[in-house]
Amino acid sequence: QFPTLGFIVDRHFYIQNFVAEPFWKIEVSYMKEKAKVSFLWKRGRLFDKYSCAMLCEDCVEVGRATVINATGQRRNKAKPLPLNTIALQKLASSHLRFSAGKTMELAEQLYQQGYLSYPRTETTVFNQDTDFAGLIRIQTDSPIWGQYATSLLQDGKFERPRAGRENDQSHPPIHPVQFVGHTAAKITDQHLRLYELVARHFLACCSRDAIGQQSRVDIEIGTEQFFSTGLMVQEKNYLEIYKYDRWSDRAMPTFSRGEVFTPTSINMTENRTAPPQHLTESELIELMDKNGIGTDATIAQHIEKMGERKYAFKEHNRFVPTKLGLALVSAYDEIELNLTTPQLRAKLEQELNRIC
Repeated sequence: QFPTLGFIVDRHFYIQNFVAEPFWKIEVSYMKEKAKVSFLWKRGRLFDKYSCAMLCEDCVEVGRATVINATGQRRNKAKPLPLNTIALQKLASSHLRFSAGKTMELAEQLYQQGYLSYPRTETTVFNQDTDFAGLIRIQTDSPIWGQYATSLLQDGKFERPRAGRENDQSHPPIHPVQFVGHTAAKITDQHLRLYELVARHFLACCSRDAIGQQSRVDIEIGTEQFFSTGLMVQEKNYLEIYKYDRWSDRAMPTFSRGEVFTPTSINMTENRTAPPQHLTESELIELMDKNGIGTDATIAQHIEKMGERKYAFKEHNRFVPTKLGLALVSAYDEIELNLTTPQLRAKLEQELNRIC
């Protein structure tokens, strides 16, 4: 549990030691076709107030903006990869507020009752002989997403799931194998919420990517350049079923290269840098996975043990170290015993995998 605690404590110390700095930027807006277009400064921001003020004053004196580029291009938003254990834990933490341990408990119960495939898997690619039509047909019984499942089968909207890189050669990605309704025995609201997440994810995997038209306008005011982007979603496709992703329209009026206009406003604004927040469980799982800490079968246990031993606690779904957790990490660092760094544990797990 120490490397896991190390991630939490490192973030906590970073927040504590963070020194906020003021910065300034120039913001430009323009009303066109009853829509407000906000342009971002290509410099981003400056940490020198007077330099920013001089550049802003120059823009105000020029007073007119020239469109130097106006483009539009098709853009796809990729549907999700097939679901493995770590991805399930992250999604359930982010969208259902379930801990990794609770997620696995519910998933295993759904598996034991025959509703889900085996929930402990690293695999993100389905076998070539998977009966997708049969699995989708099961979901047509749902009063909520059944109509969407039917459209995949009857309206030609089905598209084979993407192939991820992970394959443990033992179990397929997590997917529903039977439909579960509200009247099913031994099924609670939490079971239904997790099952819905898995079912929607599977149907999204069997859908097409979302398609949109992205536009970008670059303008110049004196020596300074600004830009704005817009998006028009043309085909929602998998987004119709997958409520855990967002891809929203951002209206953009028509601009032409060489067009000249007078901005509605040119202002200098002040703000301050801010530290990141404490880690969510989803972020912690991602760090553990990225650094080779734990496996799909043990990540939830590592996190639970850390809470049981009072090394950290959750506050607003974010992990905060206790005094005991802070003292442990500080003591190990003081004596240069690297138990809280991920490298030692990751190397151990790699060696164990070689033995297996």
